[in-house]
Amino acid sequence: MEEIWYNGFLQFYDNRYNQLEGLSYEEAIDQYIERWGWTDDAALQFLNKIEDSLEIDYTGDSSQVSVTALKFFPPGYSVQSHYMGVPGGGFGNTAALYAKPYESFVRLNSKVVEVNSSDDNEGYTVVKYVGSDGTMRRIRTKTVLVTVSLGVLKAKTINFVPSLPTRKLDTIESMGFGLNNKCIMTWKNDEDMVWPRDELWFKLVTADDETSGLWTTVYNPSKFKGEPALIAWIGGNEAWAAEEQTDEEILSQVMENLRAMFPGIRDPDTVVISRWGQNEHVRGLYCFPTPGRDFYDDVDTLGERVGNIWFAGEATGSGWGTTMGAWDTGLEAGEDMARALRFGGWR
Repeated sequence: MEEIWYNGFLQFYDNRYNQLEGLSYEEAIDQYIERWGWTDDAALQFLNKIEDSLEIDYTGDSSQVSVTALKFFPPGYSVQSHYMGVPGGGFGNTAALYAKPYESFVRLNSKVVEVNSSDDNEGYTVVKYVGSDGTMRRIRTKTVLVTVSLGVLKAKTINFVPSLPTRKLDTIESMGFGLNNKCIMTWKNDEDMVWPRDELWFKLVTADDETSGLWTTVYNPSKFKGEPALIAWIGGNEAWAAEEQTDEEILSQVMENLRAMFPGIRDPDTVVISRWGQNEHVRGLYCFPTPGRDFYDDVDTLGERVGNIWFAGEATGSGWGTTMGAWDTGLEAGEDMARALRFGGWR
């Protein structure tokens, strides 16, 4: 690992950083393989596995992610990440608690289709939405906060009247918005845990490129949940393709990989598979930096106010790709809207 990665690619990356500007991660890896003359199958598949792991972290395919925007850590660096919701807590319950004083104003199961701030509305904005009963409804308001995902903005399911500025439209089109998904599995009996209980991550290096990124990264939350559990991950283009598969097809691939690592493992008792790309209210997961673009300029542009319309969400702040980042941008926008309502002057 040290020869291939720490003393290999990371050294190559540091030495040629300026020349790598504008390239994707995939292109940089290919250059490294060519310049260093790697031909050993084991080394090449190890690099494939690292490349695919990045697609889970950043959600974009390695051919779409800017290599110079990535952060690589030195030898010895480690962090333990626990992807767990606290019983009785979690993001949904936290948001619901904050919303409780205003729940009579919240319209669930409703879909916004138009935000109209044309001069005909005399300084107000008219928001059209389809209510939970399927009827078209309107709200007339002085300020609007748009917090939909970049995926929804890319899909153009919300009509802005007048159209958003060209600069913002170009940013929406050019920013990356990717996907990762999970296959979450649990077993009822402790004896079903044939893997190391205290080992958090398992990564499988396969024999060929085609299977390298197919559910080969597995998280083990068993010691936190108090029962045998594993979560297999997939990202990038493979994640989009997997959304077209059935649960049975996906589980078959996952179990094939798990049996390559733990031959005695049996099929799980419960399985839940996410498909964030098919969720019309998200259409992916979160944004990522693309080659040839200044990512933080794009983030700033996406978050710029347009008249009395504010924008917030993970793709509009420095905490991109995180719930915390989305929360912070919403809080900042809300405070700015309150000031505007108090003192005016947003147009």
